[in-house]
Formats: sequence, structure tokens, C-alpha cells
Amino acid sequence: MISVKKVNNRPLNFLERIYLWEIGRGLLVTSRHFFVNLFNPKKIVTVSYPEQRLPLPGAAGQRTRHRLKVRADGSPKCVACFMCQTACPAYCIRIEAAEYPDNTVEKYPAVFDIDLSRCVMCGMCVEACPEDAISMDTGEIPGGAGDRGELLMTRGDLLRNLPGEPSVKGAANRLANEYLEGKE
Repeated sequence: MISVKKVNNRPLNFLERIYLWEIGRGLLVTSRHFFVNLFNPKKIVTVSYPEQRLPLPGAAGQRTRHRLKVRADGSPKCVACFMCQTACPAYCIRIEAAEYPDNTVEKYPAVFDIDLSRCVMCGMCVEACPEDAISMDTGEIPGGAGDRGELLMTRGDLLRNLPGEPSVKGAANRLANEYLEGKE
């Protein structure tokens, strides 16, 4: 059952109607902060951002910049199934598939681009990936850029492992690069 509470508002007096008292109170708060910070600057919390970084709160479940995971042999875990591209509500992922010359079953992404200027960081691509190849756990927050080209992440930018995962020595896509070298 919904109850209704009656509130009797008293009429405002002259000083309250012209808001001078409230403006004065706001100026007093601002002046107090100014003079406290002026005479005691050690209490000011300042972070010089690019040089100093604060840890992200709750970083375990937070979605940050994308990455493509790499197998121990240097090939990407992505099999170019287009599930992440299909699931993306912002249409910011572009994939072009290619086939390995010696493996007719599995494909690899010849092109894997993510346009961060369109990405809404929803994590749908991570949820849709059946191979667990794409992840948003780098701890890097995409920020501003000088031009749109800096916000386009290509396959080379995305292929990497975090510390503790299998190391990648050599090319990002060993089999694909060997195939391309053989064609030249």
C-alpha cells in the first residue's frame, strides 16, 4: 500500500527569495578550500597521470583495452569465426579470414581491426568468442588521441599475452608469416 506524506513548506522570506544568503554560503565554502590548499599544499591530492598511475578499483571484472591471445607457438588463438564481429553492437570489429597452407581445417585472421572510436566497451565480443581468443583485461583504458588513426587497433597491436601466459618469441602469426614469405 502506498502512503502519502504531506509536507508543509513555509514561505521563503526576503533574503531566501533573492538567494544572497545561499550565494554567500557557497562563496565561504569555496574560499575555505582555496585558503586551506594555499597554505597547506601537501593535503592536495594530485596525480601526474602519464607518469604516475593509480590502480584501477575492482580491476578483476573491469573491461579495458582489447587484446588477442596468442598460443605458445606464436599463432593467434583466433580462428576467424566472425562471432565477435557479429555480436558487436557498434560494428567496430572488422575481420578478414585466411587459411593456413598446411592446415586446411583452421583459419586465421589476416586482418583483425577494432575501431576504438566506435567501440562502446560492452564486452559482447569477449562473451561471443568460442575460442577465448579475445579479452579485455589489459588494464589500459582507451583515452584520447590526436587523430582517428590512433584509435584504430590492428592485428599487430592486438596480438599479445599478459605476464604469466605463454611467451611469444618471434612473429605474431608464425604459420601465416611463413606462408607469405614463401609466396614472395
